[in-house]
Amino acid sequence: MGIYNRDYAREDFSPTQRLHTADRTVIKTLLIINIAVFVLQNASPQVTEWLSLSVDDLRDFQVWRLLTYGFCHSTMELSHLVFNMIGLWLFGRVVEPIYGHREFLWFYLTSIVVSGLCHVMFQLGQGLSNPVIGASGGVYAITILAAIHFPRMTILFMMIIPVELRWLAVFYIGMDLFGLMQGGSQVANAAHLGGAAFAALYHYNGWRITSLASFRGFNFRLPKRRPKVRIHQPELDEPDIDTQVDALLQKIHREGEASLTDEERRILKNASDRYKNRR
Repeated sequence: MGIYNRDYAREDFSPTQRLHTADRTVIKTLLIINIAVFVLQNASPQVTEWLSLSVDDLRDFQVWRLLTYGFCHSTMELSHLVFNMIGLWLFGRVVEPIYGHREFLWFYLTSIVVSGLCHVMFQLGQGLSNPVIGASGGVYAITILAAIHFPRMTILFMMIIPVELRWLAVFYIGMDLFGLMQGGSQVANAAHLGGAAFAALYHYNGWRITSLASFRGFNFRLPKRRPKVRIHQPELDEPDIDTQVDALLQKIHREGEASLTDEERRILKNASDRYKNRR
């Protein structure tokens, strides 16, 4: 039985079932924060002005905006918040168990910062200073990371059309490249592409943000790149690894994602890599 036949990859796996697969997740916290900020934005337009990001803001050394803009959304279009939160929820729930709560949170926040920097640099190149708001850059990064791990996972695009996640990622990137080349778009295409590029680099370079630097006294160490050497390990029979993954997914369903041990997370990560290589 392949990983794409499992609950979280089935089209008939309902949002209610997904919500019960983990008791405490970073995703849930991020959703609450984004909705709370949206309520504050509607209560006072000044909130958006305080938190949005533009070239001029960084010139004034208001660097906190590189993060805060990612928690604001357009008060004129509810769909801006809704679609970003749906993407965060759908794809974040796939990625978070692989990396753990802490690393996933740092990945998401770093994605927002990188996306903001890409938007600002593009604006500088165009001689513009249009402000940007929205979680799209971070959500794009999570979507690309999910597509890398589970390229054949099928979702319903626009709640109607079944499409594999890898092709959805290609479609999104293509649309943003087109928008960037056309110019004059009201969409922050550079921010989206920055988030997508960061996710790809993060995965293929084996980065881990939580271990980016460690201190021993006053010694600062940067992480070493993973050696391009394969350590031989006896391969598990296909039915055996399928059985293990099935058991772990059942455990997540019963006890929540937080109940997984480091070894169990490693098994899920290795399984996702193996299923990806089946293409």
